[in-house]
Amino acid sequence: MIDAKTADKELQFYIRPQTFPVAIRMLRPGEPIPDKAKRPARDFKKLSMNCQVIDMARRYGWMIALTRDDHICSLGITALGFDKPTHIYTSGTLCEGMYTETKEAGQRSEAAVDKFAPGEYYCLLVSPLDRAPFEPHVVCIYASPAQVMRLTQAALWKRGGKLTSSFGGRIDCSEIIVTAMKSDAPQVILPCSGDRIFGQTQDHEMAFSIPWNHMEEIIEGLRGTHAGGIRYPITQFMEYEAKLPPKYMEVNKLWDVERGRATYTNRDRVVAAYKRSFADRVPVYPIVASFAGTLDGLSIEEYCTDPRKAIKAMMNYYARYEPDVVLAYNDLAKEAEAFGCKVKYSDYVVPSIEGHVLGEDKKKLAHLPMPDPYRTARLPGFLEQCEALMQAAPPAATGAVAVGPWTIAMLIRNPEVMLLDTFEDPQFIHDLMRVTTDFCKTWGDAIVKTRIGLSFSEPTASISLVSPDNYREFIAPYHKELVDHFKAKKVGVTTHICGTTYPIFEDVIACGFSTFSFDLDQQADPKLHVDQLARFVEVAKGRAVGIGNVDATKFEKATKQEIEADVRRCVDTAARHSGFILSTSCEIPPRSDPEIVRWFMDAARDYGRYERVFG
Repeated sequence: MIDAKTADKELQFYIRPQTFPVAIRMLRPGEPIPDKAKRPARDFKKLSMNCQVIDMARRYGWMIALTRDDHICSLGITALGFDKPTHIYTSGTLCEGMYTETKEAGQRSEAAVDKFAPGEYYCLLVSPLDRAPFEPHVVCIYASPAQVMRLTQAALWKRGGKLTSSFGGRIDCSEIIVTAMKSDAPQVILPCSGDRIFGQTQDHEMAFSIPWNHMEEIIEGLRGTHAGGIRYPITQFMEYEAKLPPKYMEVNKLWDVERGRATYTNRDRVVAAYKRSFADRVPVYPIVASFAGTLDGLSIEEYCTDPRKAIKAMMNYYARYEPDVVLAYNDLAKEAEAFGCKVKYSDYVVPSIEGHVLGEDKKKLAHLPMPDPYRTARLPGFLEQCEALMQAAPPAATGAVAVGPWTIAMLIRNPEVMLLDTFEDPQFIHDLMRVTTDFCKTWGDAIVKTRIGLSFSEPTASISLVSPDNYREFIAPYHKELVDHFKAKKVGVTTHICGTTYPIFEDVIACGFSTFSFDLDQQADPKLHVDQLARFVEVAKGRAVGIGNVDATKFEKATKQEIEADVRRCVDTAARHSGFILSTSCEIPPRSDPEIVRWFMDAARDYGRYERVFG
């Protein structure tokens, strides 16, 4: 038969418990208490309980004897048979309202607790196993779940099958001692509330109770399973490649690029900005629509009305300049046209609306048909353009520019008249916004089915046209509703607003837009001018990606030095914060100078290098 010191040595080697394994012996009447055993009432001048003395043995290394005269816990006294159960105990009163809803349920709980017969034993004797001067009935090991698992595996080494234990969540001293002794089987112990409160058992601890006559079998099981490769500390599988945070991986990618082992795609740079990280340089693109068509020899009307020519022109533009973002974008009149408005084309400027369907009679709103994205006017052609761009699969970020609900409403009604409506008939504004917002949801759903990025342009939501209060009352609620609609589909939404927008930066961000493209401040008084890019960086604090804002009006006529200076302004203002994409303040004019576009891209690629930005 194994001795206590050898058993302790083996347990320490295979299990490595944080506290001493505890030898437990129940003394029968007439069996002497060892002289060196501490007695709580005599030596501590305090009464104690089963879980307390077990805890002192495993933490302090003391041998303690606990008799009825040393005991304070009526539940522990009853379980060990140091006194007879009282009617208060058997009635279920001690459980009722604490552990069970009723006395009847409490009676069943008390009856389920294993107990020694009153008077069968008179003393609980505990000691660290390695220094116990007695043969234990039971050894209790407090351990982590993984350590208890190893003991369970050891118990089944010879027998196989499963180990059965039962749990009551209370009076675990009964399970540790009485159940183990009566069943003559190892027990997995779930420490009870009292053990945690008074025995100081920690949240990470469980226990395992071993009848002494099973100890040799347990030790043999530990040896056998250890030899089989089941060990504690648990062997960790380490032959894997870790998936680190994206920002960490960006550093590795940057090193690989520097060594020629990898390259950044245009899309990689944009993705890094959205992850609030950094690639090799600031991502850059000019906002381009009809310019791609005129560059390809098309008229503005051809570009806006022939999706096949439009996508060919856009891909030729991409091949020429290789921007980091390429757009499915023709004009901002197609949605209003789908509601019945008339579009006017020009050879020099972007298409406009010359016939407003509600311009003369707002009562027509009640009968205004909802456009079908797959059937009405130029909408199907734009979806074809989106699909073609995705099929072309340029190595860039791709996005579609649709028109937002406020701008559609303004074009349907007439901007000047609608501004009067904001104070003459605000309910009409809300009714109209209801219609256009519902359309934008349907229209956006059709666009995102092509798997392209989604943007709603709102040029007329500018504070150059409406007041901040008007934005908050008539526009922001519908913007938030629109963003929430797509956010529920895990689709981020970009918006662009022309002109002065800094007074509503916080409002736009609060709507939930993932990206905000903004213009230059257009206040007439130079003394009031605000650098909107600097203000956005200050306000946004990384909550939304900023896009902007090299002056788009310079692309028809400017010097190389002027373009480079504007690029430097933007890079110096925002590049250090990431979450920034360098672009133009608005769509560049259809007849922009191709050489100026080249200057813009070259300056951005050179000056926007993060190696230079961070010195």
